[in-house]
Amino acid sequence: MDEYQELISVLPLQTIDYAFAYGSGAIQQKDENKAEKMVDFVVVTKDAQEFHRENLAKNPQHYSLLRLLGPKCLEKIQCNFAARVYYNTHVNVGKRKIKYGIISYENAKQDLLDWRWIYISGRLHKPVLDVIKPKDDMCDLVTENRRSALHSALLLLPESFTLKQLFHKIVGLSYTGDFRMIVGEDRNKIEKIVEGNYEELMRVYEPLMNDDARLSVMTPAKVIQDGSTTAIYHRLNLLPSEVLNRIQRNMNKAQKRQRDAEEVIFSLAHRHDVAATVETAIGGIIRPTSISQTAKNAFSAGITRSVIYSIAKMSKFLKSK
Repeated sequence: MDEYQELISVLPLQTIDYAFAYGSGAIQQKDENKAEKMVDFVVVTKDAQEFHRENLAKNPQHYSLLRLLGPKCLEKIQCNFAARVYYNTHVNVGKRKIKYGIISYENAKQDLLDWRWIYISGRLHKPVLDVIKPKDDMCDLVTENRRSALHSALLLLPESFTLKQLFHKIVGLSYTGDFRMIVGEDRNKIEKIVEGNYEELMRVYEPLMNDDARLSVMTPAKVIQDGSTTAIYHRLNLLPSEVLNRIQRNMNKAQKRQRDAEEVIFSLAHRHDVAATVETAIGGIIRPTSISQTAKNAFSAGITRSVIYSIAKMSKFLKSK
């Protein structure tokens, strides 16, 4: 932990409410050496413009030529496009390289509660390293986001399954519809995360599973959930609002009818294509976000850093084939 706190200490931290490290440079993945990897961070700030102002004064070299636009424009680029995250990448700190994304508290709250973009929320479905501990309100948002991930994963599973299958579904949620899984990402990524983080996933999700009256963990090899229409209806109603909006829109479009969300969810609970419908809705949120945020990251990184980053990603992808 000390190493990661040292790495992030190069940033101005006065406005930061929460910071975490994620990805293979911070969290162990099967058959990966994290010491060789770039470390990915996300910092949640209560004042994005002030963060950029302080960071431009302290670390102008972290930015591409966009730094010439000044903190006000950088805040607008961050808070008005794609997943509302602004990344600086391939930053040298000592012997390590870091990449860090900046998101405002309000945008983080929107994504964690409503799954507006399933970007920061998706990263927090998986184990992360809390470098600056979240305050109580942020801690509650992270927990609620993970509870939503559990409900979503359970809707994609049959009545009986294993813990490993559950964790596969949870970890896989944020890659549903992500175009980078077709080209650019390690195809074994989900497996590597689950295998390398099984105990940590257990630590994160066990309290949430214990709180769920419709779920029974008999053994790691046998988990049973209530598959009744009532239980499915209950879980559907607990999905984040953006997922419910997508389900409503997709089903109304398919059936050429206009029904309110409650009618649509009640109807879906009685059907046999619940998993496919939920998965399509989640993919419908992630697909455009993954494309627009990747384009935004390339824009904020500048040409040289983007090319270096793309080559590294493509190399991992080719090795995994």
